[in-house]
Amino acid sequence: MQLRFYANMRTTVGRPLLEIDEAKVDSFRKLLALLVEKYPETAFHLLDANGNLRPDVPIYVDGRNPRLSSIGMDAPLMPDSVISFFSPISSGKLNVEVLREPTYRKKE
Repeated sequence: MQLRFYANMRTTVGRPLLEIDEAKVDSFRKLLALLVEKYPETAFHLLDANGNLRPDVPIYVDGRNPRLSSIGMDAPLMPDSVISFFSPISSGKLNVEVLREPTYRKKE
């Protein structure tokens, strides 16, 4: 499966593309868990304080928004799925990241 990262997500992960070939990653929920495990800084961009997918982050699985699926986060993934991660949607004067609490930032 192929993960594509754009804008801030690309900067956070440190690359535009990531190939995942782990058989245990068979749902969108499991993919997010793996991504946050391998790249902890992605949690700040993807998850809210309760561990739910932020509503302002555009993500597409094979060109479709998994939030619109009747099974949502448990949407199945295929070995050839393409998942695209974009930066949060923002408008106005402030960037979305400025408004968020740094819940998942590592303490130094």
